[in-house]
Amino acid sequence: MDLDLPEDAVIDTLLQEISLPSTERGYLFVNAVLYDAPGLYASRNELLQEGAHIGIFSIRHMWPYQYRDGIRMSDSLKAAMEESGPMQNTYRKT
Repeated sequence: MDLDLPEDAVIDTLLQEISLPSTERGYLFVNAVLYDAPGLYASRNELLQEGAHIGIFSIRHMWPYQYRDGIRMSDSLKAAMEESGPMQNTYRKT
């Protein structure tokens, strides 16, 4: 989908525009760079550039296989992951 957002839009602006609560957002990519992961909110204030391509995965889906090794991450996500420790997958019945 194409969205017209204000010039100063951040990722949180996008999530509000599409009515997606942060708690329902899984992995979030901006131009093929990982910006956020489930349970982390490192990217909410990251400025979006015009023409950015955003990929948002459901919290019900695991880490996309093609991104598991050597993934590029935003600086804010790297810092949040250093602070929170290593990520672990959680399996639960739905």
